[in-house]
Amino acid sequence: MKATLSFLCLFICSLYIHAQPHRITGRLVDEKEKPVGYAGIYLFKSPDSLKVTTAMTDSLGYFQLNGVPKGSYKVKINYVGYLSYTSHVLDLSGPHQVLSLGSIKLLEDSRLLHTVEIAASRPLLEQRLDRMVMNVENSVLSQGSTALELLSKAPGVTIDDSGEISLKGRPGTTVMINGKLTYLSGSQLANLLRGTASNTVSRIEIMANPSARYDAAGKGGIINILLKKNVKTGLNGNVSVNGGAGRGARLGGGTDLNYRTEKINVFGNYNYFFQNLKGNTNTDRTFFTDQSATQMPSRVSRQETVETAKLRSQNFRAGMDVFINEKNTLGFLINGGVGKYPSLQKTKNMLYNGAGNEQLWDSRTLTEGKERWEDMLYNVNYLHRFDDKGHELTLDMDYVSHFSKMDQQLDTRYMDPSGATIRVPGSRRGDLPSSNDIYVAKLDYTLPLGGSGKLESGWKGSYVQTENNLKYDTLKNEIYLRDAGTSNHFKYKEQIQAGYVNLKYAFGKFSFQVGLRGEYTFTRGHQITTDSLVTREYFKVFPSVFLNQELNENHKLQIGYSKRIERPSYWDLNPFRIYVDPFSYEEGNPYLQPAIVNSFELGYSFKSKYHANLTYSRSNDVISNIVGGFGAQNMTFLKPENLATFVNYGLSITGSTDFTTWWTGTQFANLFRNEFTVNDKGLRTALKGNSFTFDSQNSFKIGQGWKAELNGLYRSKALSGIFSTKGYYMVSVGAKKELIEGKASLNLMVNDIFKSARYQHSANYGGIKTYSYERPDSRSVILSFSYRFGSGPSAEKARSTGSQELKDRIK
Repeated sequence: MKATLSFLCLFICSLYIHAQPHRITGRLVDEKEKPVGYAGIYLFKSPDSLKVTTAMTDSLGYFQLNGVPKGSYKVKINYVGYLSYTSHVLDLSGPHQVLSLGSIKLLEDSRLLHTVEIAASRPLLEQRLDRMVMNVENSVLSQGSTALELLSKAPGVTIDDSGEISLKGRPGTTVMINGKLTYLSGSQLANLLRGTASNTVSRIEIMANPSARYDAAGKGGIINILLKKNVKTGLNGNVSVNGGAGRGARLGGGTDLNYRTEKINVFGNYNYFFQNLKGNTNTDRTFFTDQSATQMPSRVSRQETVETAKLRSQNFRAGMDVFINEKNTLGFLINGGVGKYPSLQKTKNMLYNGAGNEQLWDSRTLTEGKERWEDMLYNVNYLHRFDDKGHELTLDMDYVSHFSKMDQQLDTRYMDPSGATIRVPGSRRGDLPSSNDIYVAKLDYTLPLGGSGKLESGWKGSYVQTENNLKYDTLKNEIYLRDAGTSNHFKYKEQIQAGYVNLKYAFGKFSFQVGLRGEYTFTRGHQITTDSLVTREYFKVFPSVFLNQELNENHKLQIGYSKRIERPSYWDLNPFRIYVDPFSYEEGNPYLQPAIVNSFELGYSFKSKYHANLTYSRSNDVISNIVGGFGAQNMTFLKPENLATFVNYGLSITGSTDFTTWWTGTQFANLFRNEFTVNDKGLRTALKGNSFTFDSQNSFKIGQGWKAELNGLYRSKALSGIFSTKGYYMVSVGAKKELIEGKASLNLMVNDIFKSARYQHSANYGGIKTYSYERPDSRSVILSFSYRFGSGPSAEKARSTGSQELKDRIK
């Protein structure tokens, strides 16, 4: 350890000696010496006036331009309402220099304040060093739909009917909202995103290979959904309403307010959303007498289900930032949501003999589900700036509470082919509550190393406790009796202590980032019903390395590696049953082990507009669902197992092009191969498949305040564990008209024009062949109106709190 520390110190010292970085700092104020926040600072090479780099002032007006090569430069500032500013020639030809411009005073231009309108927007898709960013804040397609529909249009993202999210063909993707994990199962997360209006989303960040700064959980990478936050000075706000229809009516509306001064920032928003939904699913199950499914099938089941549901959701967010002084900021945040998802399923299930030509019986089931949930997050955060050069310390403390409950009623009648009753009608009712409490504290420290480096380190501690007390009753002799075989009371506790160090540095056109994260995990699962106790305790390290080389102005290379982990979700560890319908259920597995994944990436960029990435990842003991069943009872189930070794190869290409002055677009193509080696009771089976996805995002400036967008995606056949999914495509279009001098807008969106988003899954495992065909309520027409009021300089600000990497493991 001493030798390692000594080497690290010598290494950092050598960076100081040989890097010779340059940095330009300063502060922007107005004529009253008040800070001008969130203004753009531009550095140009003198005398040829080539733009070198840009920066933005913080809320107190401070800025810094880092990693400036030797040479002569000028700083230029253009800001709405002020006269432009250009510095004198700045000479940075000597050794290591930190040049301070002091306070730069901008003079107001009254003519500009009243006559100039600046219209600028970020591209819909941006490829950054470690992530792809989908900027949807001003997108036409983000109006009037849901966050789930918006996420399904993100490049390389695939969402199945159970809410499982895959990124570039890799399942097990971690989802965060505003830098915080959702702590929810796939279906619960899907409900939350369905209940979140898309016009509250600012951008979606897609990180296929995160650094050591982030939690190691999530073998498929991280998707971070950032909600809007108004940070304009003074009083500002927005109100919006929308309405339309799919197979049923869809309505929504919301408002947000923000008041900001030099000393305080108070913000809040509220949104209400509902959808009347209707979907259809066909499921075929073929039962064989042998595990290899080579003999004549014994039974064949054909099932048709029609579901109607009424989603009702309310979400709110409120907070306050107190700017104690130039160096200290204290913040408070409350984020909450409540929702209901009552559903009614009418199921027809027909059982045939092995040949499939003789009907044995017909059953009709009415399934009523009443699901509701409550989510609350409380956050206290503190920021201390040691100086204006990025030397800072942040502290976050979170408490997250989640409660959900499903009341379920299943009533089934059994008939022969003629319609005569052949069995006593069956009835089952379920009481399925789930409660989760999460406590998180996180400390992050950032130390600039000259003008071209940064050292990051931090600690995070989390404590999670969940409880599920599921009760099923069955009707016998007109009396409901407790079904001990399916009821279960389960408690789970988890503690994780993590620390990380991350070093970034640049040497001219070469830069690197190396990090190391260590995580200690202790878990305790207690199945109270059978008094069964399972504990786990382990410590693992997760290194990451990223190397970047700028060959010249147009060509850049990047190499990356990271090690990550897939922990079993809290729901997967719970050995209880949830009935999807009378003939299928899902159950957990308390003996699941975490899966480790190693990921590699080689990237190339041309003119910062075209990007190609080669990826490779390998996971051992990957967690995947298997199919089991009982042919005599016409029953199947899904259960997670440490099933296989998973290997993913991929090539993705992203291109951003200005086709004309009025048409811009970004295209994303991904070709990948998934290989699963399944080990089932000593029998090894290789499952392999090639897949292709394509995403196209296009924006059109029509003129006179009109804008249109066209979104298209294609997903070919894909393999995930023992399940294979057929391909599908989807096309959406929208138009937007600016009104009232840009303060209001009217939006029309048509989602899934051709009603082509249809999901088909198949599997052949354990002597059972399954096939399902789902037609969701995906096509809709939505008209929305929004009005903005207030004025003042603005910039987006997002906070990442301590609970950011836990939430989506609760089920």
